[in-house]
Amino acid sequence: MIAESLLEAKAMTVLLARRNVLEVWEQPEPVWFVDHDGVKRKHTFDLLAQFDDGCRVAYAVKPYSRVRRTGLDLEIELIRQQSLAQIADKAVILTEKQISRARVYNAEQVLRARQMRNEQDCTELRRIVSDIIGSVPVHALLKETPDPGLARTALWCLIDDGVLESINQDPLHTRICDHTFVRVNHDVLAAQKGDFK
Repeated sequence: MIAESLLEAKAMTVLLARRNVLEVWEQPEPVWFVDHDGVKRKHTFDLLAQFDDGCRVAYAVKPYSRVRRTGLDLEIELIRQQSLAQIADKAVILTEKQISRARVYNAEQVLRARQMRNEQDCTELRRIVSDIIGSVPVHALLKETPDPGLARTALWCLIDDGVLESINQDPLHTRICDHTFVRVNHDVLAAQKGDFK
C-alpha cells in the first residue's frame, strides 16, 4: 500500500515539472455536494493546479485500491455535476498508475535541472543538437560535449524547454537514461535561436 501523503508529494512533483503548470496548491478550499442519499457533504481535493491556458484542475490523489472501495470515483462525479465550478474547470483522480516511478524520476530530474540551470551549458548543447536530424541516444549526445556532467543538466533543461523530446514507447513508465533516444524539436529550437546565435 502506498501512503497517501507520499503519493500526493509525488503527484505535486510531476505537476511542478510540467512546463504548462503555473502554480500548484495543496488542500484547496473544500467544495460541497449532495450525495446519492440527499446528504450535503464536503470534499477537499488534494491538489489544485493552474495551467498557462487558464484552466484549473483539481486532483484527488489516492491509491488505486482505495478509489472504488471508498466511492471516490462516484463522489468526484457528483462534484463534477454539482459544484466543481466553484474551484476548478476539471477534476481528476490520480493514482500510482498515473504517478509512476519513472514519471516521478523524470520530473525530479527536470526540477533539479531548473535549479542548476547554466545558460552557457544550455547554449552549447543547443548548438550541438541544432544539426541533428532523426534521433540519437542520450549517451552519444553527451559524448559530443566538453563536459558530459554539466551537459547532463543542460540536457534536462532542454527536455524541459521542449527542445529535446524522448521517443519512448511508453513515456509514463520509462525513465530517461543514457540509452534513451531523443529527437530535436526544430520548431522549438528555431524559436530559441536568438539564444545561441
